Amino acid sequence: MVRYFAQFLTILVFYLLGNGLVTWFSLPLSGSIVGMVLLFIALILGVCDLKWVESVAQLHIKHITLLFIPFAVGIWHFTRIFRNEGVKLSAILAVSSLVVLFITAIIAEIIETNSKRGKRNGEND
Repeated sequence: MVRYFAQFLTILVFYLLGNGLVTWFSLPLSGSIVGMVLLFIALILGVCDLKWVESVAQLHIKHITLLFIPFAVGIWHFTRIFRNEGVKLSAILAVSSLVVLFITAIIAEIIETNSKRGKRNGEND
């Protein structure tokens, strides 16, 4: 239980750092996104060990569908906008989703190709 609490606090610190930076520098970004980028950078640089956040992050991923409830409620709240601009919004959502899927597929293919190439050359990952 203490381990989960410490991991949650670690993620919370990065979230608060992101919010602080956004407020301090008046950035046009979400503080949570900036915090997530900071956590990612800290993990890559080895400043933060994956063991420090892994269990709580997995718990969040397990229950991520709960995060879509406010989104669904928001859609019902703004039905007037969807009535007027629904076709445009649907097109934007479809195109942006396809772009994200396409880029993800390209990155996955590059990683898979590099992984196979490394195994053929006898490199250990």
